[in-house]
Amino acid sequence: MIKIVVIDDDECMRRIIHDKIAETAKIFGKTEIKIFSSAESFLEYAEQTEKGEEGDIFFVDIELAGMSGLELGKILRREFPGRALVFLTAYSEFALESYEIEADQYILKERMDERLPAVLEKLMCRMGAEKQQFRILGDGQEKKKVYCRDIICIHKKKMGKYAEYVTFQGEFRERISLEQLLKELGHTEFMLADRSNIVNLRNITRIKGNVLCMELGRELELNRSRISEAKRRIEEYWEESR
Repeated sequence: MIKIVVIDDDECMRRIIHDKIAETAKIFGKTEIKIFSSAESFLEYAEQTEKGEEGDIFFVDIELAGMSGLELGKILRREFPGRALVFLTAYSEFALESYEIEADQYILKERMDERLPAVLEKLMCRMGAEKQQFRILGDGQEKKKVYCRDIICIHKKKMGKYAEYVTFQGEFRERISLEQLLKELGHTEFMLADRSNIVNLRNITRIKGNVLCMELGRELELNRSRISEAKRRIEEYWEESR
């Protein structure tokens, strides 16, 4: 199921946005649309929701009462970096600020009829594919579905039996070799950084010398023989993701 979140403080506009989304989303099967009147009400909901299930695609009005949509956008990019973010506004002057937050799209409300269906269809295709990529992790009966997009890095100690995951949902481990795991992950967002570590290219924030800086403040220091190839892969991924 793809979860779509709409945040707008105008009741009439919320109904219009909901109906336009529902009309396009129905062709994708199971979809849930959650509506909020403020950034604060969404954040309260997110605190009570299982990590990773807060939402997949966010339509956010920039000019919200209370916390603005731009402020919320910064939180969404920090707390839920794998999600799709679309800003809605009646005023074009906010476009530059929205791109600085790296929103996926910026839609003027007067052009919603023409732009929203195409934008939503593209994002739902992307999110639907991503939600098919997950691993079941945990010990004993404490099993959890972890989407690949939420994996930050995976480490395996020398001679160790378990691969240790660092994710936005917490830390997990699985008895598997990194080579086999890389094959099972099966897509280009993951890279074997060295003999002991797999990193998710999506969740690398910057490269500092020979150190890969990742979400949640995680860092991985690579030796000289590895850093050049790692930089090349990361820069290629960033370029393709623009």
